[in-house]
Amino acid sequence: MALDLKTKELVAVGAAVAGNCLPCLEWHYKKCMEIGIAVEDVKEAIEMAKTVKSVPIKKINELAEKLTGALE
Repeated sequence: MALDLKTKELVAVGAAVAGNCLPCLEWHYKKCMEIGIAVEDVKEAIEMAKTVKSVPIKKINELAEKLTGALE
Protein backbone atom coordinates (compact mmCIF):
# COMPACT_ATOMS: atom_id res chain seq x y z
CA MET A 1 0.00 0.00 0.00
CA ALA A 2 1.57 3.27 -1.12
CA LEU A 3 0.90 6.67 0.37
CA ASP A 4 -0.83 9.13 -1.91
CA LEU A 5 1.01 12.26 -3.06
CA LYS A 6 -0.93 14.55 -0.69
CA THR A 7 0.06 12.47 2.32
CA LYS A 8 3.68 12.28 1.19
CA GLU A 9 3.93 16.04 0.78
CA LEU A 10 2.29 16.76 4.14
CA VAL A 11 4.73 14.35 5.80
CA ALA A 12 7.58 16.10 3.97
CA VAL A 13 6.39 19.49 5.26
CA GLY A 14 6.34 18.14 8.80
CA ALA A 15 9.78 16.58 8.39
CA ALA A 16 11.15 19.87 7.05
CA VAL A 17 9.86 21.74 10.10
CA ALA A 18 11.15 19.07 12.47
CA GLY A 19 14.53 19.08 10.74
CA ASN A 20 14.85 22.88 10.61
CA CYS A 21 15.33 22.74 6.84
CA LEU A 22 14.24 26.07 5.38
CA PRO A 23 14.79 25.16 1.71
CA CYS A 24 12.96 21.86 2.24
CA LEU A 25 9.97 23.62 3.80
CA GLU A 26 9.83 26.16 0.98
CA TRP A 27 10.08 23.45 -1.70
CA HIS A 28 7.49 21.15 -0.17
CA TYR A 29 5.11 24.03 0.64
CA LYS A 30 5.23 25.10 -3.02
CA LYS A 31 4.67 21.49 -4.08
CA CYS A 32 1.63 21.31 -1.78
CA MET A 33 0.20 24.43 -3.39
CA GLU A 34 0.91 23.08 -6.90
CA ILE A 35 -1.01 19.86 -6.28
CA GLY A 36 -3.93 21.63 -4.62
CA ILE A 37 -3.47 20.86 -0.95
CA ALA A 38 -5.40 23.30 1.22
CA VAL A 39 -3.33 25.76 3.24
CA GLU A 40 -5.25 24.61 6.34
CA ASP A 41 -3.97 21.06 5.81
CA VAL A 42 -0.40 22.35 5.50
CA LYS A 43 -0.87 24.39 8.67
CA GLU A 44 -2.08 21.27 10.47
CA ALA A 45 1.02 19.33 9.37
CA ILE A 46 3.24 22.20 10.55
CA GLU A 47 1.51 22.40 13.92
CA MET A 48 1.87 18.65 14.41
CA ALA A 49 5.59 18.87 13.64
CA LYS A 50 6.01 21.79 16.03
CA THR A 51 4.26 19.82 18.77
CA VAL A 52 6.46 16.77 18.25
CA LYS A 53 9.55 18.97 18.06
CA SER A 54 8.70 20.77 21.30
CA VAL A 55 9.27 17.66 23.44
CA PRO A 56 13.06 17.39 22.98
CA ILE A 57 13.40 21.16 23.37
CA LYS A 58 11.50 21.00 26.65
CA LYS A 59 13.59 18.06 27.86
CA ILE A 60 16.95 19.68 27.04
CA ASN A 61 15.88 22.88 28.77
CA GLU A 62 14.82 20.93 31.86
CA LEU A 63 18.15 19.10 31.95
CA ALA A 64 20.10 22.34 31.49
CA GLU A 65 18.22 23.91 34.40
CA LYS A 66 18.77 20.81 36.53
CA LEU A 67 22.48 20.72 35.80
CA THR A 68 23.06 24.40 36.38
CA GLY A 69 20.93 24.35 39.50
CA ALA A 70 23.04 21.49 40.87
CA LEU A 71 26.20 23.55 40.38
CA GLU A 72 25.08 26.40 42.61
